[in-house]
This record gives sequence, C-alpha cells and structure tokens, in this order.
Amino acid sequence: MKATLGPQGAIDASGREEMTAYANARAAQRVATNFHLLLAATLVFLLPNAIFATALRPAPAALVLIGCGAIAAFLWRLPRAGAFLSAPLDPSSFGACLAAGIALCLLGGEGHFFYSTHDWLIRDAVLSDLVKNGFTVLYNYESQDYLLRAPLGMYMIPATVGRAFGLHAAHIALLTQNAFLVGAVAYFVASLANVRKTPMLLLFFAFSGMDVVPILVAEAIEIFVHNGFLPFTHIEWWGDYYTTIRLQYSSHLTQLFWVPNHMAPGWWFAVLALLHARGEVDLGALLVSFAAMLLWSPLAMMGAAPFIALFALQAGARGLFSSRTIMACAAGLCLLPIALYLTMDAAEVPHEWLITRDGFALYWPAFIAIELPQIAIIAYAWSKVEAADRRILLLAIGMLIFIPICSMGPSNDFVMRSSIAPLFFIAFAFSRIAVLTPRDNGRFATAISVIVILSFATPMLEIKQAFRGSYAISDCNMLTSWHKGDISIKPTNYWARVEKVPAWLMSAEGPAPLTVEDRKCWPDHSYLNEAMK
Repeated sequence: MKATLGPQGAIDASGREEMTAYANARAAQRVATNFHLLLAATLVFLLPNAIFATALRPAPAALVLIGCGAIAAFLWRLPRAGAFLSAPLDPSSFGACLAAGIALCLLGGEGHFFYSTHDWLIRDAVLSDLVKNGFTVLYNYESQDYLLRAPLGMYMIPATVGRAFGLHAAHIALLTQNAFLVGAVAYFVASLANVRKTPMLLLFFAFSGMDVVPILVAEAIEIFVHNGFLPFTHIEWWGDYYTTIRLQYSSHLTQLFWVPNHMAPGWWFAVLALLHARGEVDLGALLVSFAAMLLWSPLAMMGAAPFIALFALQAGARGLFSSRTIMACAAGLCLLPIALYLTMDAAEVPHEWLITRDGFALYWPAFIAIELPQIAIIAYAWSKVEAADRRILLLAIGMLIFIPICSMGPSNDFVMRSSIAPLFFIAFAFSRIAVLTPRDNGRFATAISVIVILSFATPMLEIKQAFRGSYAISDCNMLTSWHKGDISIKPTNYWARVEKVPAWLMSAEGPAPLTVEDRKCWPDHSYLNEAMK
C-alpha cells in the first residue's frame, strides 16, 4: 500500500481512505466473531476424541488423530457467507449467557457446591476411575473381567486435567467445560430467536411437559379413594403410577442437572441445525460435528441422525457430492474406531419394542398429550414459525410421536436421550411464539400461560432439590458406587466383557482390575440410606 504525498508531505485524501480501510480490515481480523464462539464450542466436542485415541492401538489411534486434525481444519475453513457468523460476538450478551451457564451447572451439582443428583454418584465414580487409572479402566466382578466402555466424551478433558492436578481439579474442569457449553447454547438460542432475549431464555430453560397434572390426579385418587398419600421419587416418572411401561421426555433442567453428557451434544447439534437452516453452516460441518459428538452420546446422536438425513435430501445430488461434503465424510469416517469402541458388547444392553406391550395403545397418546402440549400452540401459530425451521419442526414432531415405541437401556435411556434434539426444536419454537404473543388476555395467550404455568412445576422441583445440601466428592470406583444402589440392574452401559474387546482396536491390559470395595463413599450424604453409604 502506498499513500500519495502532497506538496507539504501530507497524505492526500485517497491515501488516508486507503490506510483507514486497511486498518479497519486488520482490526476486524482481531475481533472475536460468532464464528469463533461456534468453533471453540465445537472443538470442545472434538478434542476428547483426540485424547481418547491414546487408549487405542497405534493404527486406529493414528487414524482417529488424523480425523481430528482434518475435522479441525475443515471447521476452520467453514465458508462464512452468512451475516450472523461473520458478525462480532456481543460481549455483554455472551457474558450474561455464560453467567447463566455457570449458575445452572452449579445448581445441577457440578463441583458439589450444591446437591448433586443421584446419577452423579456413578458419574463421579467414572471420572475418579479415569483420573486414577488412565483411559483403560478394568473391572472384575463375579470372576468376570470388564473394560470401561461408555460414552466418555464429557470426561476426557476434565480427566486429563485431573491426572495432572488431582480429582478436585478434574471436577472444576468439568464444571468449567459444561458451563461454557451451556453459555454458548444460550447465546445462540437468544440470538437466533430474534426476540426479547431474557424471556426467551427463561422459557427455553424452563421447557417441560405438564408432569404435575398426572401426579395430582394420582394423588387425588390415593387421597379420596384409598385415604392415603402417594409419595413420588421424581415427578417425570409419573407414568409409573399408571403402567409398568417406562417413558420420560426429560425437561430441559432435568437434562442439564442429571445428564449433561447427553444434553450438551444434543443441544449443540440442534444449534448447528438451526444455523444450517439459515444458510450459516454447511452440510459438511454438520457431518463432522455429528461424528465428533458420538463419543459424548451415541443416544443423543440417534435423535440427531434423522435431521442429517433431512438436510442431505434437501441438499440434493449436487450438495451431497460437493467436495466439502465428500471431505467431511472422509474426515468423519476416520473416527470409526471410536464408534466401534462404543458398540463393543452392546447386545448386553436391555432393549425391546414397547408397542407390543399390553396397555401401550392407551398410554402412548396420553403420554404425548401430557409431555407435548406445546405442539398444539406451534400448530395454531404456524405463521409465526420461521420459514427456515418448518421442515425441522415437522420432523421433530413426527419423531417425538414415534420414539416411545422402542425401549433401550436400564431405564429406557433411548427415549430420554434420543428425544433431546427434537425437544430442543419444540422448545425453541414454542418459546419464540410465546414471546411474540401479546399478553392481551385472549384465548391463545391464556392457553400459552396455562401450559407454561403447569409445566413450570418440573423445573422448579429440580431447582428446589439443588438446595437439599451438598456432599463431598467421592473417589469410590464405579463398581463400588453401583454396588451401593440397585445391583439387580447391571451397568451394561458402562462396561464390556474383556473377551469382546477386539485385540486390534485397543488393549485390554492396564492397572489391576478394580473390584467392589468395602468402604463408605458419601459419609456426609444425608439423604442416602445408611446401607448405601
């Protein structure tokens, strides 16, 4: 660049404009944009794959590492034609969303500053085992050797920190990681909705079915018919009072407090899908992100896969066979060893078709009506739904109607986790419609208010539970923690028999196998039965 000098040595007008444009361009390169936040959050899902590669044999490990590098480069070169991803990051908005993410993760029990839900008893044990034993963890139970085989994506970065600085540091790293992801999701939800951000996020995070209605009915029957009182353990298992068929569509706070390892990839995929629908993210970026998130939650990705199929159909032959899509598929296939790891001995996980069970035909429509009344609001206000989101919503509604016909996992984890992404889209659309609807005491506004008020009971009970009292972090191993609960349900989703481990994929050798220990794990946990401590 050359500036023109006048008689007095001053830079003329055209030279000043050129220098200003150059300076502005350089400054723009240094400003954090929405794309940088998107990239950072997606890399949090990708990095655990590279860390886990150290537990594999050299050949599959090299393949995974090549795939991780290719995916990172692929995402960095994401075409940034859209105005939203190119826009500067709003620091005040992101700061508020990050603060909300920290608060919610703290209330969910991460770091053990507040009460940690029952699922954390096993989850803490898995993190402890990874910190103390590395990423190849062996167990011996009833003369059978097992290898830790589970979706370990959420644990990899915290466990790596813990191996260097101790178990408590691992828990702080877990809290930091998950709070960042929740904050990023909140930022994109608030920004993409293009409505008032505070009420949008309040409604989004409070999203739930009307679980309190069947609970109140069951209580009324017990009080007036049997002259007693019916205790309940968790409001979202209301179906247990009416049938032996276990179904649950978890509220957003339930997902966040109980299963952030499934919630985070399900929500993040949904954010990417919304961006894809708006032309901000291409199909290739969705494909590589999908592959990266399998290590976090295969079940959540089962619920994401139909949306991949939808976008592939929309792309047509030209989009499917573009150079970026082909490169994305190649990079994603490099993570195939991790997919094989996740399926080792998977046949041991209990599964069945619920549609053949007695009483399912009656329970199924009642379940949908109680859990998804928001669909009626969305259908009535279809004109308020963004045109880009309509096909996604139709697919989400169809999936949520049919997901309950299948059961997989000890507590029907398939229904609870494969529904995460579809429920996200329903929550996004419903919350946006609710914010756009004037509070004019009309029938439509009243219907929205009734649904919000009745569904608000579930997240409020989750928050109430957070103040039951914290208990200390435990370093008991997974077998010991499981053995203090219901041992009739084996943790088949956490282990694989050693003989089922392919010798070419990973070694079944490591530190001495962990066994059930005779010790107290949570002596200060005031809500556990003494027998469990």
